Amino acid sequence: MIKVIASDMDGTLLNSDIEIAQENVEAIEKARAKGIHFVLCTGRMYDDAMGLINKANLYAPAICMNGAEIRDEHGKIILQHPIDRNLARNTYNTLTELGMYTEFFTDMGPITTDKARGKEFMIEMHKRIHPDVPAETIMDKVEERFESKDVHEIPDVERILGNKDLTILKFISFSSDKDILAKAKQKLEKESELSVTSSFSDNIEITHREAQKGISLQYYVEKLGVTLDETFAIGDNMNDISMLKMAGYSVAMGNGEEEVKELAEHVTLSNDEHGVAAAIYKMLETND
Repeated sequence: MIKVIASDMDGTLLNSDIEIAQENVEAIEKARAKGIHFVLCTGRMYDDAMGLINKANLYAPAICMNGAEIRDEHGKIILQHPIDRNLARNTYNTLTELGMYTEFFTDMGPITTDKARGKEFMIEMHKRIHPDVPAETIMDKVEERFESKDVHEIPDVERILGNKDLTILKFISFSSDKDILAKAKQKLEKESELSVTSSFSDNIEITHREAQKGISLQYYVEKLGVTLDETFAIGDNMNDISMLKMAGYSVAMGNGEEEVKELAEHVTLSNDEHGVAAAIYKMLETND
């Protein structure tokens, strides 16, 4: 019997307009009315995730930054998995040597050393992925991304890496070159203290090895007195694999990566077709 629903956000709960459809909210509330607990499992930082779900009048605890941080429904930190300072330095150097654009996810929010470069890269990336979208619209969306996430710019990386009061929880690094992404992943995976995954085709995400969605989800549900066999997990991309493998009821989005769809027990509709709602209703039909 399912007692917990764990949902990814981007490409899953969120549609292509980065919004949560009312159909998904209603399905989640119907599950909650039956006593099922709902938790977000996202690569996003907590404030960023809450800003998006609160717009839909939805409130939830969250496993953030791919499992680097867990917060309860009131925003209180339950657990964090920071990256060691020396390891963070080596990681940043590796990404920089490969020419990648990188952001630090920290306890003071996201930080970049070069906001202008980040905007330039993301504008080009969106143009490539969405060639039919007007350039002005893309530029507005990129500007909104940096403003809504309150991305801080600190040009001197030593002010970041040398600040012992700053907790580094995750790196997100971008490249449009698949060979560079593969090379970065290969180099960083040699470090046993790191977990390396991705949330879409042009990035890699680096956290502490314990900071994986599956590991943090197990910790979270066990604190609730629930087992992973009683857990429903739904996602679309590579950073969701660890929780989909561990959950008793796993669902891949119709728009998900092929590898994700192959390993999941069920495949639902796409994120633009309210796939989360469809999957929840299907589960509720047999959850007695």
